[in-house]
Amino acid sequence: MLPRGKPYGSILFMVQVDKYMKIKDILAFFRILAPEANQSSWDNCGIQIAGTIQETDKVAVALEPTPAMVGKCLEWGAGAVITHHPLYMKPKAPIGDGMYMDVLRRTIGTGAWLYAAHTSLDTRPQGPAFWLGKRLKLENTRFLEIETGVTPIEASFYAERAVSPQEADAWANLKGVHSISQSRAREVRVVCDEDGWNKVADAIEFTMGQRPVFYLHSLAAPRNEVGFGEVGTLPNPLGLDEFLTVLEGLIDKEVWSMAGPQPEKISTVAYCGGSGSTLIRNAAQAGADVFITGDMKYHPAVESPICVIDVGHFSLEEEMMRLFAEELDNSLDGVEVKFFKGDDPFRFHVKK
Repeated sequence: MLPRGKPYGSILFMVQVDKYMKIKDILAFFRILAPEANQSSWDNCGIQIAGTIQETDKVAVALEPTPAMVGKCLEWGAGAVITHHPLYMKPKAPIGDGMYMDVLRRTIGTGAWLYAAHTSLDTRPQGPAFWLGKRLKLENTRFLEIETGVTPIEASFYAERAVSPQEADAWANLKGVHSISQSRAREVRVVCDEDGWNKVADAIEFTMGQRPVFYLHSLAAPRNEVGFGEVGTLPNPLGLDEFLTVLEGLIDKEVWSMAGPQPEKISTVAYCGGSGSTLIRNAAQAGADVFITGDMKYHPAVESPICVIDVGHFSLEEEMMRLFAEELDNSLDGVEVKFFKGDDPFRFHVKK
């Protein structure tokens, strides 16, 4: 509810203006900022619980869809809740007890929607999952593991007449179009992303009055890639102690664990949020002096060829979701977006 002054003659009346947004439009923004097409094959990104409300003025963001966390979001009045981790990986029958059923009961009763942006967010290039690299000011960055990579397609066809600049501009403004040209022989060439080609072809057919014969082939470049983790170089090499001091100022966690050989100097840094122990070899092959991740296990730690710093699954992804909430807040006009801080599930006992 936002107050707004409305002049009427010499009197100023204060009225309350409700700001609501349709759920379908909110979901569209979720999918833009965390494209579902980028998720891993084993994952379950997207709608977890389809609600019944059609619009809302509050969107909640959190890391985990636990009953306690979802309960806090719903008590605040959220009509849409977006978490990083999914409520389930495989379809489950709504029977029995436990966290899954508890969340279902709490959410369905309010009509709210629950959505998960998991690997769809992890892999978005330059997205919030790569916040650590930005704060370390890493240079010459690249993915640690490429999930998918696609190149544009080039479509060519013969036009019986010259294409006007206005028509070419209309095609060029379509999503995914890179370039449009026409030769003196009236051959038209269109370079666009493959997933946008059908709409481009329909637009060309509408403009030309008939569907031309298209010749299509994939290009070698530019290549559009999405992936996990990142490796890059520091602006200036640091000693291990210096680097750890810098990292302490960036990671909100009191206790870390380290494994592998300890380098004297660190120039190349690799990292991956969440559970990244399977990428140790990738980091080593990329020339990293140190790899920062979470959920290290014993045998990978014993066999690690490089220094690995386990700062925990929670600390890297909690900050990612806080930044994601900021992105949503800047994208959803008029809707209140609130980040709900979580709690690290691990507690440590220090021997006295």
